[in-house]
Amino acid sequence: FQFLVNFLGLQGSSGPLPGSILDEIAKEFYENELTQTRYLDFFNHHLIGIFHQIWRKYKHYIKFKSDFSDDYSRDMLSLIGVSRDFLDISLLNWKKIFYHIGMIHSGVRTPEVIENIIKTYFELDDVHVNEHVRQLVEIENDQKNQLGMRNMALSGNFILGDKIESYSNKFRININNLSPDEFYQFLPNTSKYMHLRELVYFLLKDPLPYDISLGLYPGTQSTFVLGDENSSLLGWTTLMNFSGEETDNLSNVLIEGGI
Repeated sequence: FQFLVNFLGLQGSSGPLPGSILDEIAKEFYENELTQTRYLDFFNHHLIGIFHQIWRKYKHYIKFKSDFSDDYSRDMLSLIGVSRDFLDISLLNWKKIFYHIGMIHSGVRTPEVIENIIKTYFELDDVHVNEHVRQLVEIENDQKNQLGMRNMALSGNFILGDKIESYSNKFRININNLSPDEFYQFLPNTSKYMHLRELVYFLLKDPLPYDISLGLYPGTQSTFVLGDENSSLLGWTTLMNFSGEETDNLSNVLIEGGI
């Protein structure tokens, strides 16, 4: 490509050449004779080319490529442990995640950080993360009580049952004020549900268990239609009305996110 600049040149009003030579160049320019102009440009065109490279170096939006094949994008993705090959097999939209690279690289995983990234990725308004959610944890065999043998001290190590409550690891992602269409898009086996699971898995530093709670706008009524693919999903979009009222509001749907 070619470009014309009005700086770093040997000619022009700000050029370093004597006035007599500049006058001759100006006269030749009006006569469409560019011999001296092109001759002088030969000495500084390489410097201008270097200047252009310097100008482009810190302007990522100019050299950015949508497939992240440019050097700057590769370097930034490397900071969060993502290679170009991984992008080809990932379901996520990395253009949206690229905006949060600085936050992800910091290693901070507070509820506010998770909420903010999920909000911007899915363009949602109401996302909230609850920590220390109740969880039933399987008791290891060597920790279970055996009559007359081990773990039989009351108020000590005696545990009744195969599971115990825990509030130390599990959290819940609450996505509220959804329209019916948005609600259907986050149900299991949908693309947004798969994106959300992969996004949370990528963001978590440790593989913690979590649930996803989906809530509709207050007052939204069931759109149940018998035989409809979206609205007749048992346990997710259908309900039994025991109140005797003609209408009944849908409550939040709790879905297991994963580990």
